This record gives sequence, C-alpha cells and structure tokens, in this order.
Amino acid sequence: MASDGGTVVSRLADAGVDVWGPTRAATAWTETLSAFRLSEVDGRIVGRRPLQQAATLVSDISSAMLTTDGLRWLAAPDRDSKLVRQFYAYLDDARIAYDRRPTVELPRGAKVRPTARINLPKRTVLVQAVGGSEQGLEHALSLVQRIERADYAFDQRLVLLKGNPQAWPADHLDLLADHTPVGFSDRMDAVTRFLKEGTPLERPVTSEP
Repeated sequence: MASDGGTVVSRLADAGVDVWGPTRAATAWTETLSAFRLSEVDGRIVGRRPLQQAATLVSDISSAMLTTDGLRWLAAPDRDSKLVRQFYAYLDDARIAYDRRPTVELPRGAKVRPTARINLPKRTVLVQAVGGSEQGLEHALSLVQRIERADYAFDQRLVLLKGNPQAWPADHLDLLADHTPVGFSDRMDAVTRFLKEGTPLERPVTSEP
C-alpha cells in the first residue's frame, strides 16, 4: 500500500477547492482516482497493488497527484490570457467556426469549460490554450483526461502551448502528449494543418531509445 500522505487534498483545500461536497471538483476528484484504480482514505490518495507492481503503483499515484492538483483551477475565475486572445483572433482570421469557453458535460454529470470548441466539417475539436505557467499545464492535463472520458477521440483534443517545446518541462510534455495532441504558438502552421486537414501533430518530446 502507498499514499500521497494527504498532500494534494491540503493544497486543494488551501486553494478553496472542495473534493467532498456536491461540486464539480468532487466529481472530477472521484473520476480521476477511479481512472488510476486508486481511492481516497481520510484525505489521502491511496492504492494497493501486489509487491511486483510497486513501481507501477508509485507511478499511478504520482500521475493522479499531478492530475488532481490541477483541480485548483476550478476555484479560479476564467481570465483570457494574451495567448487565448491571440488564438481567438487566429480563428477569426482563418474563418474557422468556434465557440468560446463552451460547457462540456462529462458522463457522470461534471462539466468542464475548455478555451474553445472548434466546429470543423468532419469533426469537433476541444482546445485548451496555456499561456505560460506550469500550473496551466497541469490544469490542461486534468481537463483533457476528463474530456477523454467523454468519448472525444484523440484527434478531437488539442492543447495549445505558448512558444515552443523547449520552453516547457520535458516530463510534463511527455505525460500530456499521452492524452492529447500538443501544439505550440510558434508553430501555428502545424496547428492549422491539424485542424483543417487532420494532419497529426508531432510528439513534443522524442521517445527515449
């Protein structure tokens, strides 16, 4: 058995996020732990595996901590960053139909609000733009993992990050790319091809040999 020692719940409580009441955060908290086959006991993220799977258990708890820590953003008001404003302007100039901050309902009733829902002829793409903070990256990971549970295919998700891959922690990018295509504001040509033509985006971090 292993746990996070209550670290995440304490951080969420300090940010004003309730993971036990009838809130969006509580629903997302429960769904995330369930996805990693973990549970919550007395405010701790807890998991139990056979001894041979100890390394996997530690990895699952670490991933769950990273994901659930992003729930702090549910307590923050929506604010359009410079990148978000630039992205909306890009969509307007490209004549791409979209909805700003749509409400997306998840299978068990929770709701999320990504930056945009892009309405393309052959598919819908939900986009989360992150302007430059590591917390924003964590929030994006939490959001796309929940969107994945709402039956949006891999090519129906996109996280747009400011700058280029070198501006972000490689480990975070690698984890994010497991759940969503990742684009960069310095490489909007590739983002345009992804949206308009369905051309896959390159993985931001090269796999280790």
